[in-house]
Amino acid sequence: MADKIRFQYEDFETFAEGTLDTRGRKGLADDVPVHYKVVRLTIRIKTEESDKKLERLKDLVARYCPVDSLIKAAVPDYEVIWERI
Repeated sequence: MADKIRFQYEDFETFAEGTLDTRGRKGLADDVPVHYKVVRLTIRIKTEESDKKLERLKDLVARYCPVDSLIKAAVPDYEVIWERI
């Protein structure tokens, strides 16, 4: 997406954390899902681009990224946090 809108950046990092009830995976509870219940994705980006252009990038990623769409559909409490560095 960054290339598509000619968004320039110097550095880009992602960090993810989540909450998973392992009872579902271990077969100890039938009513517990085997996937994460909570996921927090932090995207850290170093750029000189304007806030407006960064918002455009965020919107495009949220709209067209297949991984983001998959997590959004599967995880009830999913949040993406963008930070400038």
